[in-house]
Amino acid sequence: MIVCLLFAFAVPVMAQHPTGPVSPEQEEGENLVVIDGQVKKLDVPPTFKKKGFDKYCKWVQARVDYPSDMEQERVEGFVLVRIIVETDGTVTIGEVVRSPHEHLTEAVVKVIEESPLWTPGKIRNPDTGELEAIRVSYVIPVEFKLPPLELNQSDASRGRFLSKPDLKPYGSGN
Repeated sequence: MIVCLLFAFAVPVMAQHPTGPVSPEQEEGENLVVIDGQVKKLDVPPTFKKKGFDKYCKWVQARVDYPSDMEQERVEGFVLVRIIVETDGTVTIGEVVRSPHEHLTEAVVKVIEESPLWTPGKIRNPDTGELEAIRVSYVIPVEFKLPPLELNQSDASRGRFLSKPDLKPYGSGN
């Protein structure tokens, strides 16, 4: 099972915002960017298929395949990849922030490299007043998690309880 959680860092040069459920206060900070060392608010955030980062995360999640060798070896964990939505709407990979194994990284990177175009983020130029496209960075965490191993029906610890029909649950009063 592959789970994509939301970590969004809306920045051309890596300003971060909180993750998880978004409160109204956090939502305001979602469109902050760092330009020349100053924090500014995006006038138009980047969009993916007329939605935002959440839609993109779901798009990635739906396309990432768990490498079979990693399933067999039961390798799990998060792959964190920083992507950059460029001024022309293309998506490039900034860096792999963390990964438990390079095969998991390759699975995520392969999908990201096939990304459709975004509508780039824009910020108003203070000199001209016109909206200009700007590079915006996000960190995508993709969780690779396997279901627990199933217990074998002939497991000794399980069998000893199945063989005692008079065994009553605790608190049953009998």
